[in-house]
Amino acid sequence: MTAARFAYELPDVDGRSRRWRWGVGLAIVSLLPLIAVTLLAGPLSNPLATRVALVTIDRAALSAPGPSPVAGASPVNPITSVSSTPLGPNQAPALTLHIQNTPQSICALGGSGCPAGTGVSRVTLSAVAGGSATQAWPDVQVAFVVETTAYDGVYNHGFFYYGTDKCARANPSAFSLPCEESNGVPFFMANAGGIANAVQQANPHSRVSFALVDFFATDGGDWDDGLFDGSKYHVDISHFVPANEFGADVVSTFQDGVWGGTWSGVVGLDDNFLHSPAITSMYGTIIGSGLTWSANTHHVIVLIGSTAPRDPHYTENYYVSPFDACCGGNQADGWTCEPSFTFGDGVSPNCEGWVQSQDGNPKDSIAALAHNSPTCTDSVGAVCTVDTISLWTTPTDPLSPGWPVGPRGGGPGGPLVQNNVNHVIQAACDMAAATGGSWDGPAYASCPDGTSGDLQYVVHGPYDNPNTQNPTLMNALRHISFGPVLNSLVANGTNQPLFSFVPAPNIKVAPDPQFSASCLLASGEFERSCQTTPTVVRQAGGVTTYGWNWSTNRTLNALYIGDSWTASLNVVNSGPPYGTVPVDACLTVECRAGGSAAINGFFTWAAYRTASGTSTVYQSFQLAIVNVGLTATPPGGTTLPPPPPPPPPGLPISIAPALPIITPIGTLTSVGVANISLQATAAGFLGAGFVRVSNKNKPIAMRMAALTGKVTSKFEKAQEGSGKSGGIGRFE
Repeated sequence: MTAARFAYELPDVDGRSRRWRWGVGLAIVSLLPLIAVTLLAGPLSNPLATRVALVTIDRAALSAPGPSPVAGASPVNPITSVSSTPLGPNQAPALTLHIQNTPQSICALGGSGCPAGTGVSRVTLSAVAGGSATQAWPDVQVAFVVETTAYDGVYNHGFFYYGTDKCARANPSAFSLPCEESNGVPFFMANAGGIANAVQQANPHSRVSFALVDFFATDGGDWDDGLFDGSKYHVDISHFVPANEFGADVVSTFQDGVWGGTWSGVVGLDDNFLHSPAITSMYGTIIGSGLTWSANTHHVIVLIGSTAPRDPHYTENYYVSPFDACCGGNQADGWTCEPSFTFGDGVSPNCEGWVQSQDGNPKDSIAALAHNSPTCTDSVGAVCTVDTISLWTTPTDPLSPGWPVGPRGGGPGGPLVQNNVNHVIQAACDMAAATGGSWDGPAYASCPDGTSGDLQYVVHGPYDNPNTQNPTLMNALRHISFGPVLNSLVANGTNQPLFSFVPAPNIKVAPDPQFSASCLLASGEFERSCQTTPTVVRQAGGVTTYGWNWSTNRTLNALYIGDSWTASLNVVNSGPPYGTVPVDACLTVECRAGGSAAINGFFTWAAYRTASGTSTVYQSFQLAIVNVGLTATPPGGTTLPPPPPPPPPGLPISIAPALPIITPIGTLTSVGVANISLQATAAGFLGAGFVRVSNKNKPIAMRMAALTGKVTSKFEKAQEGSGKSGGIGRFE
């Protein structure tokens, strides 16, 4: 089989959960250098040699698995001092981080009276998971899903229902077999232990365990004869067991329990054999109905059979096949809709699709379920891988003599026969391709991607003593594709938020923060469980942190190659200093140059563990800066220092309008004083007196402030002996 490659997440080396609590002891602090990368950084970043600060907390400081990172608050950070290191040429950071704020000029204290016109800046943080995948060998759980229709190796017509297969009709009384019946099911029952051991030996780096499901009969439609011929979904081994237990369990549950210790049942050509309830059986297996799928292991499903699912993309024409006309078949194609089925822990949709939806809902297909079911998203690589094996038998061989010669394009090699075979092979190829699995089938067949089959036909042998050897089928099962694999995990969540924002001392989150966040998968789809509102924690020392996780589901809280995250919030200035100041507390070289640093050990970071790491990495975001301008009247009643007042004006002198002066008459007679403007004259004298005071006693206000005793004039001093008194303002 062609080995597929998957995206994996490494579990912890001791097999325990990947989530851990903080230890009570002091953590060991170290530094990790990172590679020089070109990225959008803060205003002081060097785009040719970005420096980031990372801190690791040694695993010795960690203890047992902790609570959900969403529900648990951030622990007190034991980091007391760190330094940043330039990235080396052969090193790469796990995440590419970036921070920016817009606008980069705001008014002090959230006001709007400065030239910037606003007191709010919006900060945007982002992270991109880059790098290349690495080889990994996780624990693997394998669920075999074995089909048991007539040509799969369990045919027994019981003197009836042998249809038109010329081999089956040759000697009905001797229980003869149909043409090209595979020995797939008897081989599996007899060699289950050897198959499991071969799979484990082919993957020595992984611990592999196995479970078993079988299926056969349809319900409803032309090929439901109303008899209990089998089950659409039957769990034989529910608990995943190691290879050395699998063989004995298959015999006790599958062979003894389903077939009564024999190799076949009452399965004839009156039953379905070109299509099967594969959709129902795969649905139950994927959701884990009756199975014990475990998180943090890779989930692999191996589908073995020779039929097509009941889906309109894979129709099967029974009218050119050896079906038994006794018991149904009023339309050539049977049914192309798989009826809804009720499981112990779920109900499948009616007309569920195989790799494409039939009802317009893209989630309603087995391929989509392999990517979206919680039992698959819990799987390492976040998908259930489906490997398919198409047995060499009449339904997969267009030249088999089992196809009766007749009208309507029948007979070996006929166009409708070829179409039937193509649909069986295509369905198996499509499922493997849609889930990252592999396919194997008859040596003459191939998939659209060019993968060729290598199975050879093996004669079944007598129905009650079948041939249980099939070397090429054993080889196909040995090489089912799940390892070694590629690990694309970049950043795995811990017991605290993956991303944390810590504002600088004079910056705070705005009263209306308008929090937002988005988590974009590498596939272009949005992670539906993305945490959009941060967890706000008041840390020791009065530090407030704002934290986000990639997912509110702890089993999904990890970034893989190509995933990206962004979050935004509004911030305002909370006080001095003003001017150009940091927005965030951070630790890179540019952060220190811009005046930023950790606050009581907390800073704006991404906290995670890498795929191969056993300690928590704290990767600092870069520096964001803002220019804070003063406002004339900031909000809240606080008044900034006023400008110095202007010099006071001189003492005003009020002059009334002059009375008209009588025009003098030329005469020798003297003019009386009464004819002169008395108001103007008085004003002149008064003005002259003030000028004299201001020149000789300057200024009176200053002298008053300087004197400490009783202030008197020279005139008053001259009168002291006479007992007279006076006041300031008398003329000397």
